Amino acid sequence: MPRRIFMTHPTSVRRIFLLLLFFAVLLPISACSSPEGNVANGQRWYTMHTCHACHGEDGNGRKGGPAVAGLDMGYHSFVHRLRKPKTAIMPAYGEEKINDQDAADILAFLKSLEKKTSN
Repeated sequence: MPRRIFMTHPTSVRRIFLLLLFFAVLLPISACSSPEGNVANGQRWYTMHTCHACHGEDGNGRKGGPAVAGLDMGYHSFVHRLRKPKTAIMPAYGEEKINDQDAADILAFLKSLEKKTSN
């Protein structure tokens, strides 16, 4: 009777394959996660970092700053925009100034604001 090697048994190979597949799918998903934002803290950070000076108290823009109320942007895009703004007017906020959790809080606050509609 031939000796069976553990790795050649079809059920074992299938289990190992499924386990590897599970981790291959799970790791990228966990890397894409973002911190949950807190609206009250976000309002505090928004004010403290004087975002309201250009974007307005209600987030609907002023002094040439774009409206950010009801912002429809994902967390990673928002953080990228904070770190590397598209315009010279907007200052870059490194992680030492606004950390990832604070950024998530600001984003939650902005999403909670009502966007004004033009008549």
